[in-house]
Amino acid sequence: MTEPITVDDYKNVSDEFFQKYDFVKERLQLGAKAEDVLKVMEALSAQVIKERVKDKLGPFGFNKQPKEEDK
Repeated sequence: MTEPITVDDYKNVSDEFFQKYDFVKERLQLGAKAEDVLKVMEALSAQVIKERVKDKLGPFGFNKQPKEEDK
């Protein structure tokens, strides 16, 4: 992955990024700096990952119960 990032790469991700950025900026007090918004976005991302992992953890090994769909 040594290719330089292009403007097209930015275009591909910018809509999603700025939706998230604008959401966080609206939730913060007026006058929040870009650095503050990015820090909160990072913290929210970590929380989302924690929640996703929590939902996926389950029984391990041979004692797994079949999913309802598999029955």
